[in-house]
Amino acid sequence: MGQIRIYGVKIDGTTLQRAIEEALTETGEPCVVFTPNAIMLEQCRRDDTLRDLLNRSSLSLPDGAGVLLAAKKQGTPLDARVAGIDFGESLIATAEARGLRVFLLGGGEGVADTAARELQKKHPRLCICGTTWGYFDRNGAENVRVISYIRACRPHILFVCLGFPLQERWIVDNLHLLEDIQVIAGLGGSLDVWSGRLRRAPALFSGMGLEWAWRMLCQPRRMASIPRMVSFLRHVPRNAMLNPPKER
Repeated sequence: MGQIRIYGVKIDGTTLQRAIEEALTETGEPCVVFTPNAIMLEQCRRDDTLRDLLNRSSLSLPDGAGVLLAAKKQGTPLDARVAGIDFGESLIATAEARGLRVFLLGGGEGVADTAARELQKKHPRLCICGTTWGYFDRNGAENVRVISYIRACRPHILFVCLGFPLQERWIVDNLHLLEDIQVIAGLGGSLDVWSGRLRRAPALFSGMGLEWAWRMLCQPRRMASIPRMVSFLRHVPRNAMLNPPKER
C-alpha cells in the first residue's frame, strides 16, 4: 500500500524499517516526520488548518490502532501500525550505529536531560548533542535563542516533543532555519516515556492494539478523549465495495 488519505490527511502505508530507511535517505532537505493518531485525525476532520499542517510532512506514519481501523473501513488498508515512539527508538538505535547526533526538545523542566541520560544507558555510543525543555516562548527572542542553540549543536536528528499541534506548527514555522538537519520528527510524549516519568503499555495491551486504553488507565484525564475517538471512527466512510447494497 502506498499513500492513502483519511479525512484529507495523507498517511504513508509503510513499515517501521522502511520508514527509518526513507527518513535517512539523503535528499538535500530535512525529512519531516509526523505521526497522526485517531484523535489528531478527528481534530483535522473538524479543522482544515490542522489537516493542512499535518500534510506539510515528508513522512506521515499511522500511529495507533484507530488509524488502521479507519483505513480498513474505507477500503484502503495499511501495511502496519508505526507508532511514533517506536520510530523514535529505532531511529535512535540507528543513530548510535551510524554515529549520528541527536537533539531532544520538549517536556517540562529536566525531562529532556533525564531522557538523554536514560537513553545513553541503553545506547552507550549514542551522541545526544543537546537538549532543551519545551516551555519556551515560541515567538520572539527566546525562540531565536533555542534555534541558535540547536544549530550550534549540529544534530542530524531533532526530536520535537511538544504535543499536537504545537510541535507540528513549530517545526513548519521554523523549518527554513533548520535546513541542515536530516530528520525532524514530532514525537509527542516520547520524552516522558524515555525519562521514566511514564510507562509504556505492557506487551499484552500493545499486542492487542490497546495502548490507548493503557494510557487512559495511567492518565484518567485522557478518558475525555473517548467521544472524539468514537466520532472519528463513526464518520469514516465505509467502502461501498465492501458492503454492496442488497438486491431487491
